[in-house]
Amino acid sequence: MTEERPRPDGYEGLFRGSARLGVLCAGLGVPWESVAPVVGSFSERFKDYFELSIDPAKSALGLMTKGEGQPYVYRVTRLMEESGVPEAGLRRFLVRAKYFEARNVFFKVEADSRGLREFSTYFRRRPSIDVAHACLADAGADADGVGLMEAVAEVLEKKTVHFLGTAATPAGDLMEKVYFSQEGGAQSWERLRAAAMLCGLSDSDWAPMAARASALSDCTVFASLGYRNGELMPGMKLDVHRVEPGIVNGLLSSDAERERADLARVSSGNKRHSYVGFRLVPDAPVQIKTYNLG
Repeated sequence: MTEERPRPDGYEGLFRGSARLGVLCAGLGVPWESVAPVVGSFSERFKDYFELSIDPAKSALGLMTKGEGQPYVYRVTRLMEESGVPEAGLRRFLVRAKYFEARNVFFKVEADSRGLREFSTYFRRRPSIDVAHACLADAGADADGVGLMEAVAEVLEKKTVHFLGTAATPAGDLMEKVYFSQEGGAQSWERLRAAAMLCGLSDSDWAPMAARASALSDCTVFASLGYRNGELMPGMKLDVHRVEPGIVNGLLSSDAERERADLARVSSGNKRHSYVGFRLVPDAPVQIKTYNLG
């Protein structure tokens, strides 16, 4: 009888991660078979970087990893193509990857009870505002939409963009995302509030954030604008780092949503969410996503 050799740490980590992912899929009603091809295609990438996100209102699960180089870019393209993303979405990603030299490429899939619904690619290359302007114009954003991005950059005192991203769906929708970073502190928080006003949010729309300023204003924040099929989406999104679960629970409308929002954090063993997305839309409740690093 041969002695069983210990498995490499990477294998063990992947096995535990897959088991945990299976539990999350069950808790959210996401079919395991829909995410299994993603795990299989990017298993070695997930060992280096693995991020989970949950939309508690939609009961949706997101998986993100990162990589670089042409083989990685082609693998991302192939998965999107096999999942039904139309040619326009594939072409936009490939053109963007070529421009940014296939470096620092983040890839995220989102799934719900119907299977894989959205594929997002992000480039963390700190491009200039002029480059972001050109990318938005190329994606069909009009002058007013591009001008708002530039105005937000000015208010946030940024000369570069932290991330440029594109979300593609099998239905053919394309959404451009532009992210600006802000370090924590009272002045940064005031700049974020001024940017929110530029994006059409009122004092009452900002009130949920103002009420939690003592807990959030010292956190690092990514502020983002979205453009769906070239059209500016209303409001803005704030991704706030290291958020206490109680902050999230107070903004959700049911115990079921609170339980779903906490699934990834609890399974990761984190005391806080790695970060939380607060989408602020005029005259609407705050929309929440929770994110946790694996």
